[in-house]
Amino acid sequence: MQHRSFYVESLHLTGRPVPTQGGDLVVVRRPESELDWELILRSPERYQIDKSPYDLDIVCPDGEFSGPAILVRSDGLSHVFRGVGNLEGFHDGFFDFTDIL
Repeated sequence: MQHRSFYVESLHLTGRPVPTQGGDLVVVRRPESELDWELILRSPERYQIDKSPYDLDIVCPDGEFSGPAILVRSDGLSHVFRGVGNLEGFHDGFFDFTDIL
């Protein structure tokens, strides 16, 4: 299995900016599957996001990524999105040093 984490500086949900205190984008590739990815975002104050599909535009110091995801849980301050498609902007070179057992 290979994985890579990215610090998230900003996020747009289907074109709408979301207030953030940062977050983590985690990308995993298992031998038996395509890429899996998840975004955990922290809001500086309570921010309501409906549980539904979104197009995410993610800005990280290491690059910009985009892809479809659904909000799987939120308490208003922490929001977890699960990728449901390709993560644009991600390439195999990001896995160069992240092999784990």
